[in-house]
Amino acid sequence: MSDRWNHDLGSGGAPLDRDIPSAAPGPAPPSAPPPGARFMNLFRWVLFAGLLVLAVGSIAGYVLSRRPAGHAAVAHRARYYCPMHPSYTSDKPGECPICGMTLEPIPPGTATAPAMPRAGDVAGLSEVHIALDRAQLIGVRTARVEKRPVGGQLELVGFVGPDEARIRRVQIRVAGWVQKLFANRTGQRVSAGDPLLSLYSPELYQSEREFLIEKEAKDPLGHDVAEAARDRLQLLEVPDDELRRLEREWSALAVVTLRAPVGGTVLERGVTEGQYVDAATPLFTIADLSRVWVLADLYEMDFARVHRGDRAVFTAEALRGRSFNGRVEFIYPTVSNITRTSKLRLSLDNASGALMPGMYGRLTLSGAGPAGLAVPSEAVIHAGDHDYLFVAKGDGQFEPRAVITGAEAGEWVQILRGVSEGDTVVASGSFLIDSESRLKAAIGGPAPAAGHAR
Repeated sequence: MSDRWNHDLGSGGAPLDRDIPSAAPGPAPPSAPPPGARFMNLFRWVLFAGLLVLAVGSIAGYVLSRRPAGHAAVAHRARYYCPMHPSYTSDKPGECPICGMTLEPIPPGTATAPAMPRAGDVAGLSEVHIALDRAQLIGVRTARVEKRPVGGQLELVGFVGPDEARIRRVQIRVAGWVQKLFANRTGQRVSAGDPLLSLYSPELYQSEREFLIEKEAKDPLGHDVAEAARDRLQLLEVPDDELRRLEREWSALAVVTLRAPVGGTVLERGVTEGQYVDAATPLFTIADLSRVWVLADLYEMDFARVHRGDRAVFTAEALRGRSFNGRVEFIYPTVSNITRTSKLRLSLDNASGALMPGMYGRLTLSGAGPAGLAVPSEAVIHAGDHDYLFVAKGDGQFEPRAVITGAEAGEWVQILRGVSEGDTVVASGSFLIDSESRLKAAIGGPAPAAGHAR
């Protein structure tokens, strides 16, 4: 067999190792790919493409499922919605599965249910939608913001008091005992010169005796040596008629009569018969009530509305049908720490005596109030640290709006900031709308913090 192999190799006429020259060294030729490699690569790319198409389809399907249905389809299917959850709609009447409220028909001309309420600029409130027929049932009444003078008239409670310039305190400058009391009743009217009491005073008797002794003494130079004694009696407020009697009768008396220095009404009586009195004892307080004062408390918010000289009309509760005209005479420059009010005063003629100290009544002040935007007082809701109202925007939409109020007179209140002239506000039924707005804001989520009035 080896011979045959050698024969085959050497059939070319020479041995194999001599006929084939030695090849030069170089890189090995590339090996052929294994069978089936191309098929596996093709299968891998087909599988990747299929997974990619599946992922894109899944994402597109999810996005399309989250998009709302077309307006035409919704309008065709949804005919009812929940007022509390407008996002829920139904094609037939019933109750809302979320809150249990009865579904209401979607207003004609509206393709979808009303949008979710928008939060206003008042904390805890949101814009609310109320159907017009329902608003009529709950008594909602609107009014327009208009420009008008507010604060031209102010009503206060006034109290009658005596004129302090017409009050006289009666006292005596000597010590003694009250022998007889003529003005023995509080409220008694006296005239100037009327006797009030008689006083037994050893001190006064001694002074009169000294006057008589010095009056009898003769001065070689002709001087009146009794002048000093007479001055002392006058300083003790001995009446002039008593001095004339003393010089005429030339006899001192231990009893002197005290007379009223002014006419008026005895407001206070501080003595009784037999009482010992001296210079520190208040005897009587007499007031001339022919002219009286009316005092009224003025709140801080009204300081800028009242000025000295403003016309005023006082009507006492006890004198129905009678009014007394006057002007503001004085505004006190202090404020009470307890009531946070100041006082104003006017002086009224009281010749008839109809006005008595202690009476109270209505004091109406008239002034020229500035013109400004005003709304009915009932439209403004006071929430302690801020005020707000509801603006009617049409189609049953009501927006809470924070406002800053100014002067208030009667049924109108001035709005300094928050609304514009011509805006429509809720003038009646605000509290019912306020309750529904709070409920919707609570269900829809927390409202932003209260902003400043625009």
